[in-house]
Amino acid sequence: MMETPEYNSSLPDTENIAPKITNDDHGAIRTLIEKQGSGHAHLTHVPVSWRGLSVSAPDTGPVTVKTLPRACLNTFGIDQFNVVKKLLFPKGFGETKSRNLLHDFTGIVNPGEMLLVLGRPGSGCSTFLRTLANRTALEVRGDRQYAGISSDEFAKSHRRDTIYLPEEDQHIAALTVRQTLRFALRMSLPSEVRHGAMVEDLVQSMAEMFGIDHALDTPVGGAFFPGVSGGERKRVSIAEVLAAGSSVQCFDNSTRGLDSSTAVDFVKALHALTKVGDRTTMATLYQAGETLYNYFDRVLVIYEGRQAFFGKIGEARQYFEDLGFVRKEGQTTAEFLSHVTDPAHREATPGSQAANMHTAADFAASFTSSSHYASLTHEIDDSLSQSQGHAQAARSKGTASASFNLSYQLQLWECLLREIQLVRGQAIVHYGKVIATIILCLVVGSEYFDVSSNAQGAFTRGGLIFFALIVNGWLQFPELFDAHTTRPVLERQAALHMYRPSAVALARLFISVPLIVFQNLIFCIVFYFLARLQIEAGKFFFFWFVLILSTLCFSNLLRMFAYYVPTLDDCFRFGGTGSTITILFSGFLVPTKDMRPYFGWLHYLSPINYAYESVFVNEFDGLNLDCSGSLVPDVPGANPDYQICLVAGAKEGQQSIPGLQYAEANGLYLAHKWRNVGILFAFIVAYVIISMIGSEIMRFTPQGGSPIVYAKSKKGQAQSESRSDSQSGTDGTLEKDIERALPKSTADELKSGPAKHGGPSLTWKNLTIDIGEKRIIKGVSAYIRPGDFVSICGASGAGKTTMLKALSQINVTGEVGGELLFGNTALGQSFKKVTGFAQQADLHDPTATVREALELSALLRQPDIYSRAERLEYVDTVLDLLDLKHIADALIGDENSGLGVEMTKRVTIGVELAARPRVLFADEPTSGLDSEGAANIVRYLRKLSYAGQAVLVTIHQPSALVFSEFDKLLALSPEGEQLYFGPNDKVLDYFTRHGAVPAPDTNPAEFILETGGAGINARKDTKGSQWAKHWRESPEAEAVSEDINRINKEYQEGNNGVDEEIGHGEFNASILVQSWLLTVRMLKNQWRNPPYIYSKIWVHVVHAILIGTTIYKLGTSPSDLQNRALSAFSIVLLVNTIVNTVLARFFFARLLWESREGPSRTYGWQALCTASIAAEMPGALVCCVLYFAIWYWLSGLPTGEAAGYVFLSLLTFEVFEVLFGLFMIGMSPDLGTAGNVLVFLVCSVNWFNGIIVPYEQIQVFWRYWLYWMNPFTYLLGGLVTAVIQRQPVACKEDDLYVLSPPANDTCGSYLSSWASSAQVQVLNPSATENCQLCEYTTGNQYLAGFRLGGGENGGIWGDWGIFVLFTVSSFFLVYFTTWATKVHKWKKEPGVTKKESAEPLGGSS
Repeated sequence: MMETPEYNSSLPDTENIAPKITNDDHGAIRTLIEKQGSGHAHLTHVPVSWRGLSVSAPDTGPVTVKTLPRACLNTFGIDQFNVVKKLLFPKGFGETKSRNLLHDFTGIVNPGEMLLVLGRPGSGCSTFLRTLANRTALEVRGDRQYAGISSDEFAKSHRRDTIYLPEEDQHIAALTVRQTLRFALRMSLPSEVRHGAMVEDLVQSMAEMFGIDHALDTPVGGAFFPGVSGGERKRVSIAEVLAAGSSVQCFDNSTRGLDSSTAVDFVKALHALTKVGDRTTMATLYQAGETLYNYFDRVLVIYEGRQAFFGKIGEARQYFEDLGFVRKEGQTTAEFLSHVTDPAHREATPGSQAANMHTAADFAASFTSSSHYASLTHEIDDSLSQSQGHAQAARSKGTASASFNLSYQLQLWECLLREIQLVRGQAIVHYGKVIATIILCLVVGSEYFDVSSNAQGAFTRGGLIFFALIVNGWLQFPELFDAHTTRPVLERQAALHMYRPSAVALARLFISVPLIVFQNLIFCIVFYFLARLQIEAGKFFFFWFVLILSTLCFSNLLRMFAYYVPTLDDCFRFGGTGSTITILFSGFLVPTKDMRPYFGWLHYLSPINYAYESVFVNEFDGLNLDCSGSLVPDVPGANPDYQICLVAGAKEGQQSIPGLQYAEANGLYLAHKWRNVGILFAFIVAYVIISMIGSEIMRFTPQGGSPIVYAKSKKGQAQSESRSDSQSGTDGTLEKDIERALPKSTADELKSGPAKHGGPSLTWKNLTIDIGEKRIIKGVSAYIRPGDFVSICGASGAGKTTMLKALSQINVTGEVGGELLFGNTALGQSFKKVTGFAQQADLHDPTATVREALELSALLRQPDIYSRAERLEYVDTVLDLLDLKHIADALIGDENSGLGVEMTKRVTIGVELAARPRVLFADEPTSGLDSEGAANIVRYLRKLSYAGQAVLVTIHQPSALVFSEFDKLLALSPEGEQLYFGPNDKVLDYFTRHGAVPAPDTNPAEFILETGGAGINARKDTKGSQWAKHWRESPEAEAVSEDINRINKEYQEGNNGVDEEIGHGEFNASILVQSWLLTVRMLKNQWRNPPYIYSKIWVHVVHAILIGTTIYKLGTSPSDLQNRALSAFSIVLLVNTIVNTVLARFFFARLLWESREGPSRTYGWQALCTASIAAEMPGALVCCVLYFAIWYWLSGLPTGEAAGYVFLSLLTFEVFEVLFGLFMIGMSPDLGTAGNVLVFLVCSVNWFNGIIVPYEQIQVFWRYWLYWMNPFTYLLGGLVTAVIQRQPVACKEDDLYVLSPPANDTCGSYLSSWASSAQVQVLNPSATENCQLCEYTTGNQYLAGFRLGGGENGGIWGDWGIFVLFTVSSFFLVYFTTWATKVHKWKKEPGVTKKESAEPLGGSS
């Protein structure tokens, strides 16, 4: 390890750092640089300069949330107009208001130098880095030069020579750390050094350099996928970007989530890489300590989008002090530089120039008139004049550096290898798909077992073929999840110029081919032979071949939409609509010849239409349909020459019908068999090309400047608040990454005083936590009393968060041992009701406003000794305390929008404070904040402790000033052992007594971490164990034990019970109140987040229009009766699309409950289920009304009782659909599994309902139980019966069967007696030839063939009643599956009881 630069309190000598770097051993860094440069793919000496740099964005003004009505209105052209306008006029047309994000910046960074960019969140740091990395889509003005080459030319010719690492960590969660780094290296290294051994050596070296070698074979993980820790994931991000290699490197807050020692190690490595590799590095680091600061060469200070200073790091502090700004004692240089840009807290000497500087423009003007600016412009001029020769050399390398490192073929190959790794990483999902395929083909194949080859089985055989096509297509729906969730990673890596995004789109096609071939092979072998389709090798392999093409079409159709739409709900909306069109216009549900012209032309766009025709004629070619039992007139002794078979296409006198004759009667032709194969290939190519284009041109990654979005409140506060906020800054609007509302509190408001220690205390003795066979926390003893402000300090991976969870009893991980008491009583379930746990991840409903989030917490979590009015009044108190009142009506938003890091963190703390907790736990509350923001958060927490609140926090990178705010410190070693617990102001004395003497002005937190062995290689250091031994033998440790005993004894003697406040029961609010408030929140979410409910409405309306117009105004001929039945049956096509959206919505709602709101006892699982169901009912009613009104009227179905029954059945179906989806996700661990199980169940209920396969043709085994247990048997039976029964049949010409009577007979004399008994119509009884027969007299005869009508199951109302019973049972199953899979399992987790020893407690039951 290299030495830490020496700290000089006045002007640090940064020139002495470089020799230390170059003289140390940096083998890994040197090897990486050497290999990256071996192919001359990168420029080696790129000074970056800019002059007059300004960046602006459109000024949207105050933004209010786009609600559902607005989304619906925008459907009629507004959205389409905006899309076209954006494509044609990306910079707008006419006058557009804009605001400056950066204004008139000037500076230079030379090769081998590091620039530190300082500024408060919202000042423009990220915008600045994106601009210099050529990664911005915003309007940029001014001159930018890269080695004398203009920015435009450099972006085109040397794009690979700039990289930008965003603050967020985005990775493919299922890939391991090794696979992630290996991919980055193989995509970036020159071809001559890309061989396996070299890449593996570099992977190992980089992993060791960043301290992640122990996790190389662990998945990277993500928000919903287990993997490495957050700090380790950040190191993976850094290593991946460095592996990509470039001349100009921009890092955006890359030390977020790292402890201060690990952050220093990262900056050391970055410094070495910069010096050794002659790189140009720019970085913004929040909470940068003096050690970090001294590793940089230059510093840029940004104040609200203006340049407050640019120069050498040793000159910056002196510059501002000369102006008259006062540096607080203990404040680091970086903190001081950020501090001067904070008008609420900076201090200036009276009468100085600083006293008259109030705005960002004043700071910028002061700098441009300084000698620093003059020397800067001279340096830029000199650099540009010296760069001319280098620019010519760089231009000559343009071809090598401009293109991607690898050829397109190699990019494709590497992406394909990664897709193979991804398949292995997600093996459980693919195993689930294979299992679902096997079960489905066994079940449905056995239903069609040895399908009849007579005329009566012709329709069933067609249904069998149709099923084979769509079930394999439906199994591809989980593709939408993967394609959408990995899109941010694809965009980020494409920005690093690792590969063209289209290479990934193409690789996904190639990896899907063998998977689909294998899936369809399993399906065909079982299904084909069980159904006894024609046993010929050619026919079997053609069936399999076309099935593969059809499934590939379906898969790529769904994946295509993921490249073009922003949200998962939109993916399902368009994917569902696309699949509906594909299936509806396949030619089975509605024969092509019967389609009305309005939308009938869509069958040309349905790949299933061509696949169905090819497979149909393949099967029916050479097949003879035996007419035994189907010849009419069916009278004894009838001459077969004068009989006709009742099957489409039959001719007089035929006793068997050639299969192709039947096919042609349905508009399907053998001549199209191979033509259709070519068309299917064309569809696949078209879908893939469109996907490739979409991957290249569509971008959804935020570019910064996301506005705060307001909800329209009853009092119209949104507009007034946004106006007042816009007047508070220079740019006119309150924007994330542009400008931030400044905290109103000042240091004067923080009135210190004696701590209020009344009330119960939390104590723990010999606390241990075991995860598996590993002990994470080892014998820690400490306490926290009301009024105490305690920090837990330790290296990344020391177990701080694990211990905090155990102490708070929120999401406890592992087995907890030791004595853990609250108020001298063992912790019980009610303890969670009096604690607040502000997690490191800010988990909220993004569509809730700040006030709504706090009010929900207050109303549901505060003890019932407070009235509703008192609870809401306390919310105002918390809003004031945390300076959130000015954004009380703003939506919280997600990580890419909304309030920004600091305000969202304040909201997270506020939600917990609103519950009036006795103890507040906060996990890394300053993570991701700048030093000023961190100080603000700590000030707010300090306020709370002065008011008597017990506050316990974990903290990563505290500055000396932040550290001084705490009362007590609990220090942990990297191994999870206790190093110290006691007063903050005595910790340095303690370590000094034991031989660790800190340097003057040392940051105590950094000193403790360094002394305890923290850093990248903490796992290999033994210093922590040695200091833990010192602690165990110290008098301080003995004193802590005595304090714990005394605190518990005093509380017991004082008899200060809190039973009245805690109350009895698991929650403070009743289930009814929980359900009501949660339902209101979910309804607001639907209103303010239109894609979900809008997608459901869209799918219903489009489906209804397509069905209704395709069979517009049906008559009552036999073919129309069939179309009536199939139009009713087509509602089942909605299930897959609608239920998938329900799955996703409930899954994420349940994650929020599992992660925060359930463990914190905000509401229970009963309220979650109840509210999830209740919130769906208004949407279900709207969808039902729209679908019924459109479909029923367009189809021309009967009015009266039938119409009322159909509406009621559809409404019940909508409710069932919701409950079915909630039940599905309730019993599934993840969305992928739920999607596979959904397809299996949907296919089962679709094919065992007696509509596609009539009751009599279902195999006996299934007929006698599965048919009756299928809810769709009763739903579809009732619907089909209602629209057909008692309808008089009037045949059309295409439905007539024509035969001639024997000589000397008329049609009437020959057929009348038989026709009367068979209820067949003879339309021309007096004719002597060409007798016209109509198969039915009334619709009841059609229904009888499906075992419908005639009072079956108690008539239509009996069917409805039984379906209601299924719906009610689904209602209870939602509760049962949620309880069984989540609650019961959750309650089995280890608990904590009072024991004297450090043995594991609770245990698994």
